Amino acid sequence: MAKVTLKNVWKIFDKDVVAVEDANLEIADREFMVLVGPSGCGKSTTLRMVAGLEEITKGEIYIGDRLVNDVLPKDRDIAMVFQNYALYPHMTVFDNMSFALKLRKYSKSEIRERVEDAAEILGITELLGRKPKALSGGQRQRVAVGRAIVRKPSVFLFDEPLSNLDAKLRVQMRAEISRLHQRLKSTMVYVTHDQVEAMTMGDRITVMKNGIIHQVDTPLGLYNQPRNRFVAGFIGSPAMNFLRGKIVANGSLQFQGKAGTLPLNDEDKQFMKPYEGKEVLLGIRPEDIHAPDYLPDLDHGHSIATEVDVIEPMGNEIFLYVKAAGAELAARVDPRQTAKVGGSLPLVLDMDKAHFFDAETEEVLV
Repeated sequence: MAKVTLKNVWKIFDKDVVAVEDANLEIADREFMVLVGPSGCGKSTTLRMVAGLEEITKGEIYIGDRLVNDVLPKDRDIAMVFQNYALYPHMTVFDNMSFALKLRKYSKSEIRERVEDAAEILGITELLGRKPKALSGGQRQRVAVGRAIVRKPSVFLFDEPLSNLDAKLRVQMRAEISRLHQRLKSTMVYVTHDQVEAMTMGDRITVMKNGIIHQVDTPLGLYNQPRNRFVAGFIGSPAMNFLRGKIVANGSLQFQGKAGTLPLNDEDKQFMKPYEGKEVLLGIRPEDIHAPDYLPDLDHGHSIATEVDVIEPMGNEIFLYVKAAGAELAARVDPRQTAKVGGSLPLVLDMDKAHFFDAETEEVLV
């Protein structure tokens, strides 16, 4: 296996379209790294540059200790799983999985051994004689993964491999790919636009926007200590709420916004003192907003008046979308809550869980 290193990597199309800007990233040996971001953020382009399918404009890419800028894809010791499976329709599952090995002149006995081992790992042994048209979407995806496994590469690359599957099958395949990583103990780089996939699968996550890497951290690191408003809003579902307001001194430091005046806890007061009188963004996650009938034990909670706009019952919880003096908030509340659309409902914000961002730069303050 091998680590993957990107040093000051750029990809510029047509001289002025910057797809990837000065990317620096080190993926450790045997790590499962997820590249995540909205459509057009440069994550797939980054993966394709690692694979050698896209030429880099500037910078260096290493696989292990070898500089691979000018190395052909077939010689990089990588295997890639694509979004559209890319199976040969006229070949059986066995032939699809073994095709690359045949091109490399492996013996028939080793080819059979590798294909059968991969098929057993993926639970598709009984499908080896079928052709792709006789397979479901999930089975085709397993074949595509199996075709990569038989190569025994240093690095596996996945380009949104689950986006064509239905919701239930996506959950199942997420778990299977995670188990596969644990079993193979290999380096994997996985691209997705789905932050739930990123949070549940990655050892670490690289968050990208507009070709720029905004933060690299563990899933919980991103969730609990986002570096800026974009990361905070992208990671988590429903997304983090943001309220614009000012830090004011009214006896003690408080956040004053459309939704009302909210007291800062003692720790935040210390860090936010330099921002007194300045405009900031307060960020708070839906699970840190509580309905009054089912409150946890809060030391620093504060109630605001809201009007319920939309209710989404999820069974084990309820998502409430509310308005508070023109501000819109999402709250994740106890399923026993009996809110009504159009009704008023005071909600309590856990200010111990609040994040503060600079209103101009959108970088995190606390």
